[in-house]
Amino acid sequence: MKTKIFHPDAFTNRHFSISLSVFAAGIILAAFASSGLSNSAGRPPARKSTAGVPRLHTETRALRSNGQNFWMQTNGPQGGDGIALARNSMGHIFVGTQGGGVFRSTDDAETWTGINDGLTATNVRALAISSTDHVFAGTSGGVFRSTDNGDHWIAVNNGLEFPFVISLAVNSDGDIFAGTFEGGGVYRSTDDGENWTLVDNGLTNTYVTALAVNGNGHIFAATFGGGAFRSTDNGDSWSQLNTGVPNATFLSLAINASGYIFAGGDPLGGPVGVIRSTDNGESWQPVNNGLTTGNGINALIATATGYLFAGTY
Repeated sequence: MKTKIFHPDAFTNRHFSISLSVFAAGIILAAFASSGLSNSAGRPPARKSTAGVPRLHTETRALRSNGQNFWMQTNGPQGGDGIALARNSMGHIFVGTQGGGVFRSTDDAETWTGINDGLTATNVRALAISSTDHVFAGTSGGVFRSTDNGDHWIAVNNGLEFPFVISLAVNSDGDIFAGTFEGGGVYRSTDDGENWTLVDNGLTNTYVTALAVNGNGHIFAATFGGGAFRSTDNGDSWSQLNTGVPNATFLSLAINASGYIFAGGDPLGGPVGVIRSTDNGESWQPVNNGLTTGNGINALIATATGYLFAGTY
């Protein structure tokens, strides 16, 4: 039986009471050593802002030193909270915002351009880019695709019965997975987004906050109140992975080069901070030494240079 998540307004309002301590309506990033590859996550609704996106300012190794300024505010984008990030093979950076659509930077975040032609839903909760550099945006109005670096967008929602998409992932075969806000679960497209099929066998919680794919093609889904799930058959079936963290609320996922899985928790639903699995999700342990924030971990990125970045709200 699927778990019914409470009304979205209740979830939104409870996060309004949590303030940010560094950049107004921005994100705080902490780094600590691990081995790395990139991935990211879905996140809850946030209030509007015109704050820009923090950008790494010094060499990565400087993150090991305390008491230094590592971040500088970029010149925008001016369009609402930046809540989704993606980068293509050319190094272009895409930011999805709440209410402002998608922005693109081709110069390492020095300047930003709004790229919303055809994007009729501008509450962009997730971004993903395929190996062919097709860009996908998960929005409150479904999934949009751009095949020209974001210059134009078209809606690709055939079969997507629950169109509020808050998480996206693409596997090595180009299959796309979309997680919904509530009511659907995970949808899969095997034809570049043209058609979607609900793949929820064993997925008992339909509020899918984050998706990630490891090097073996295993798909991991984080949920709000239902913990984590894993599929080893391209989404056809799911098994729950909650040893040590029953009924956990996860807001984000990342997988590093060693295959270690990191999940960001929500203190109001548990667990607090970041937990890690070194056995493909079978068990989890907290890894919070030096992570001083008690806020929710809204985003995680594991880098190829051996760092894990945690974005909080």
